[in-house]
Amino acid sequence: MNTKQKRISRRIGAFVTGAAVSLLLSSATFAADVTTIKVLNWQPGGPEYWAALVEAFETKHPDIKVELETVPFDRYAEVQGPYIATRSGPDVMEQNAGLELFDRRMGYIELSDDVLAAGDDLLGRVGGCLGYDLSNACYGLPFGLQGNVMYYNRQVLSAAGLDPENPPTTWEDFGAACDAINAIDKTCLALGMTGPFPAYWSFPEIARNFLTEDDIRAILAGDMPWTDPKMVSILTAMAEIPQKGWSNSNAPSISMLPDATDIFASGNAGFAGTIIADAVNWAAFGEALGDENLGAMRWPAIVPEAPLAKSFSGVESSVFGVTSWSEKSEAAAEFVKFIAGVENGNLLTSLGGGIPLNSKVDPALFPKSEALSQIREIIAKPTIHVGVLLSGQEVDALARGWQEVALGRLTVEDWVGRMQVALEDSPGKN
Repeated sequence: MNTKQKRISRRIGAFVTGAAVSLLLSSATFAADVTTIKVLNWQPGGPEYWAALVEAFETKHPDIKVELETVPFDRYAEVQGPYIATRSGPDVMEQNAGLELFDRRMGYIELSDDVLAAGDDLLGRVGGCLGYDLSNACYGLPFGLQGNVMYYNRQVLSAAGLDPENPPTTWEDFGAACDAINAIDKTCLALGMTGPFPAYWSFPEIARNFLTEDDIRAILAGDMPWTDPKMVSILTAMAEIPQKGWSNSNAPSISMLPDATDIFASGNAGFAGTIIADAVNWAAFGEALGDENLGAMRWPAIVPEAPLAKSFSGVESSVFGVTSWSEKSEAAAEFVKFIAGVENGNLLTSLGGGIPLNSKVDPALFPKSEALSQIREIIAKPTIHVGVLLSGQEVDALARGWQEVALGRLTVEDWVGRMQVALEDSPGKN
C-alpha cells in the first residue's frame, strides 16, 4: 500500500470510528431521555386491552416506556403489601376504589389539581377521594364503572322447565328455580367462597335488601356494628345459599375467579353472580356460552319492598395512583391521566368489554349484546357499593366465616362475633 492509500485508509478508519462513537453517544442520549415506569395491576379488561392501552400510551408519550407487573386479583394484596411496607417498587399502582384505597393511601401521593383535571369528563370519580368526597384528598383516578349483576344461562333454565325470558326476581322464586335446576343435575348458583370475592360480589347484593344509604355510609364510618339486626340478617341470608343446596358443593374450597366462573362458563350452572366489567363479564360469558344464551339480571330480592332492593351496586372500578416513593412521579402521573382519558375509554369499550366512565366515549363502540343491553338498563339506578366500604379485616373475616358456615363448622351467631372483632381491629374505621 503506497503512502496516499495509507492516508485514505486512515481517514476512512477515523470516519468509521467517529461515526460509531457518535452513534453510541446518540443511543445513550436517547436511552437517557426515555423514562421507564413500572405499573402494578391485575389487568382488568384482559391482555388484549392492556397491550393496546400500553401501545397507545407509549405512542402518545414516546419518552415514557411502561413495564407491567400483572398479578392475579386474589393475590394482589399479598404482592402489594411488601411494596408499601418497604416503600419501593412500582411507580403506579392499581387499587379498588373506596376503603381499600383509603386504608393504603400511605402508598400513594395526593393527586394534584392538574392530574385530577384529567378526570373532568368522567361520570364519577369520588371513589378515589377520602370519604367519597371530592373536596378531600384524592389518591387515584378511575376509568370504568364496576358493579354486580347476576348472569343466567337461558339454555339451562329452559332445560329445567323454567322461562328464560322471565328469570326469578324474588328469593322465593330463586329457591324454586334452584330446585328445578338441581333436578337436572346442574348447579344452580356457581359460587366460590375463598379470597375477597364474597365481599365484593355477593355481600353487597344481599345487603341491599336490609340497608339504607344512611346505613351504608355508617358502615364506611365504622358506626354500624355487625351485631345490628340488619347486619345479622345479611349474614343469615348469605348462610342460606349453601345450606339450602343452591350452590356447588365445593364452593367453600374454591375461588369465584376462575373456578366458580368456569362452572358457569362451561354451561354447568344456571346462574353466577359476578361483575359487569373485567374478565368475568358479559363479554367473556357470551363468548363461552353464545350471546344468545346469556342474560343479565339483578340478584333476586329478599325484601322486595326494601328501598335499595331494585338498585344497582355500582362503583368506579379500580383507580390508578402514583406511588409515594416513585422518583418518576411526572411520568407516572401522565399514565394516570391517560387512564382517565377518552382514548383509553374507547379502548376499554371496544376491546376490554368494560363500561367506561368517560362521557365522551363513542357510543357506537359498544358491542352488540343482549346481556350488555340488560346491564345498561340495570345500571341506570345505582346505589353505593357497600362491598368496597369493608376494611381488609372485615373482607377476610367475611370470606373465612362464610366458608366455615357452609361447612357446618361455624354458626351465624359466631360469624357475627368474628365480624364485630374484625371491625374493631380495622385501623381505617377507628
